[in-house]
Amino acid sequence: MDQIDLLWWGSGAPSWSHGTVRTTAPTVAAGAEALAELAAEGEGWILLWDRSLPLPADDVLAELVAGRADAWHAGLVLGLSGVPDEHDYIQPTWPLALDAAPELASSSWRASIGALLVRADVVRALGGLDPAFDELTGAGLELGRRMIERGAVVCHTPSLVPGARPIVAELTEHDRFLLLRRWFAPKWVTYAALRRAVATRRPRRALAGLRRSGETAARRPAVLPEGAVVERPEAAVPTDARVSVVLPTLGRYELVAGVLEQLTQQTVAPHQVVVVDQNEPGERDEDLYRRFGERLPLEVVFQDERGQWVSRNEAIRRATGDWLCFIDDDSAIVDDFIERHLEGLLRYDADLTTGASRAVVRAPVPENYAFFRVADQWDSGNGLCHRRLLERFGLFDEQFDRQRRGDAEFGLRVQLGGGLVVHVPGAIRTHLKADKGGLRTYGSWDGFRHRDRSSPLPLPAMVYYTKRYHTRRQLREDLLIGVAQAIVPYELKRRATPVQWAGFVLAELRYLPSTVRRIRRSLELADAMVEEGPKIAALPPV
Repeated sequence: MDQIDLLWWGSGAPSWSHGTVRTTAPTVAAGAEALAELAAEGEGWILLWDRSLPLPADDVLAELVAGRADAWHAGLVLGLSGVPDEHDYIQPTWPLALDAAPELASSSWRASIGALLVRADVVRALGGLDPAFDELTGAGLELGRRMIERGAVVCHTPSLVPGARPIVAELTEHDRFLLLRRWFAPKWVTYAALRRAVATRRPRRALAGLRRSGETAARRPAVLPEGAVVERPEAAVPTDARVSVVLPTLGRYELVAGVLEQLTQQTVAPHQVVVVDQNEPGERDEDLYRRFGERLPLEVVFQDERGQWVSRNEAIRRATGDWLCFIDDDSAIVDDFIERHLEGLLRYDADLTTGASRAVVRAPVPENYAFFRVADQWDSGNGLCHRRLLERFGLFDEQFDRQRRGDAEFGLRVQLGGGLVVHVPGAIRTHLKADKGGLRTYGSWDGFRHRDRSSPLPLPAMVYYTKRYHTRRQLREDLLIGVAQAIVPYELKRRATPVQWAGFVLAELRYLPSTVRRIRRSLELADAMVEEGPKIAALPPV
């Protein structure tokens, strides 16, 4: 087993045979100094441990250091699920804000400093505890968030503290808002503070915490070195990997032809390409498939029932490969697209990958698209998994057909089931955002933006997704933020100026009564979908 140094909070440290032992006072300043010293000296792992907890067994430690995470913790068992509440006001449906059941090992950034096993090189790369925090609870959460945001695989596991009860202290008002300030723009932190002031009916306390955290943030910058990320060595890609490509298409022959051409040029040649063609019988271009059938192992399924999830499920059932690669028909992919996905999945021992999708009509590309990390969303037009994952979790939920968030639901289902979803920066596709075909056939540009003002708002499947996995508050906040942001045209998403915003708001006021009716209709339809339940078929093992 690798060397494991022990950082013991308090006095009376036990004997320890796996490495150096360092005791420290249970304060952020003392802990930050001790952790920095251990990270500078150590080459293996560091175990940060609360004296009130029994130390983990050697076999548990051996299994974890050989596992796929860069940091293991027991934060969810120890009481950090859903903390801080104010995250709901800013990112109500962010997948990594949802916690799996505490009895599962799962991706989670909500680390407890009282039960944390972390690689020393991760601490050296990204920095240790942030001494600007008042208490260890906030400092541990910030460290966990920093690690998962900058490329480390951070996982919760109950095996560190079997049978333990919550021990973490509640966040102070200062630490609550300093944590948000480290990752969100000031306007969002102020918004969250105002919402907390109303919700708790203690406005003076909330606003005092906001003010003091702002003073701290101005005086003490974050400890993260500029541009720092954690990345692992490359993995070998098997030359005989059997990859089936899943490619549904509707109304986009000129675009799907480009995808098929790019599939002929892949550095890892596909074992099979399953195209599910949903065009009307009189509109089908069978000559296209005959031409590419000479250059690709092509299987074409002509399907009368339209829907992006029913079509993908049919392609999966017909797939004969060990791996499944998912591509949309309005895409342009790089020549090593399949190879990059396979390499990323093997590099991180992941269950599901998603690549970097760059839209032609887009907001600026997020900075975190440039490096490997635990993914915060899954894209069905740019992903890969082993067939075993679908045998374990089932196929796509066909309740989402002709609507949105079906891929988000699948990615979240895998995450909450203990699977690891990884973003692969080199698996690049350009999302051409075609004006017709695909989901555009049914009139939506995204979940909250429509081509008419009579449709339910948002798409009912958006609400169905949120109702299935989120709290009532998260649903409310998702609707509030989504409807407000949809006032801005898609091409100005995240780029509209305050003056433009004011103009859009004034123009939207005249539609307020119909907007309310549309939201109510969406809620009614979503309730019916929830009552009916998910339509997730099983995939029999081969």
